[in-house]
Amino acid sequence: MPMPAPDLTRFLTPGGPYPFPLDGVEARVRLLPAVPLSLPSGRVVALEPFMAGGEDEEEMAFGEQVKPGVYPVELSEIDLIDGTGRVIDTRTATARLVIREEPVVRWELAVTAGQDPEELDDDSYFGYPVDGGTGCFLDATTYRALHAEEDFAERVLDAMYADAATTPGGGDRTPDPLTLAVGNDPTAVVAFSTGWGDGVYATWIGRTANDEVACFLTDFVDLDEDDADDDGADDADGGRDD
Repeated sequence: MPMPAPDLTRFLTPGGPYPFPLDGVEARVRLLPAVPLSLPSGRVVALEPFMAGGEDEEEMAFGEQVKPGVYPVELSEIDLIDGTGRVIDTRTATARLVIREEPVVRWELAVTAGQDPEELDDDSYFGYPVDGGTGCFLDATTYRALHAEEDFAERVLDAMYADAATTPGGGDRTPDPLTLAVGNDPTAVVAFSTGWGDGVYATWIGRTANDEVACFLTDFVDLDEDDADDDGADDADGGRDD
């Protein structure tokens, strides 16, 4: 069995300060305004956008399919607060693709074709690898369409660092979620920074009391961890090999 879902509910509403696994630091949760994402097939893909594009969209999409449509993606951020009450850093905590605005009563690990949670140890999970500090949600048909777009990675970087040319020192990446067009679809990809950067990040499906899909949520930091390494990335023995 995979590791149990962490306490994700605290990321769905603003709050804090919460304990944080760094000495002398607390965390405060904030929600950013949602942005739209097109799901023309209802087959959700989550990965680092620099890896998007190919003919294996059936392998990349999660097995849980939803009704095609346009859905909001909402980021929760954590402000890290030192002992004086000063905000010393802000990072993305979760990215949530909202399918239904209903309470989540149960979380389960989102898996793709060929991934069996029963094969995992109780401290392992499937997730997508990140080595460029960026994640995204998109539809499986969009993933396939990106196979023909040679400059997509450059477009993502340009959007992430849009203020670099005008900010002294080069500027930081934008903290807001980014909506990127592909072909004639203006809301084809939603990209965002991945918390503490590189690592392997799990996506969870939140289910309603009627067992319907309420959301897909990628978790970038667990406030309940007993310890944290320098960059905050989780260890994942069952990390997804995209």
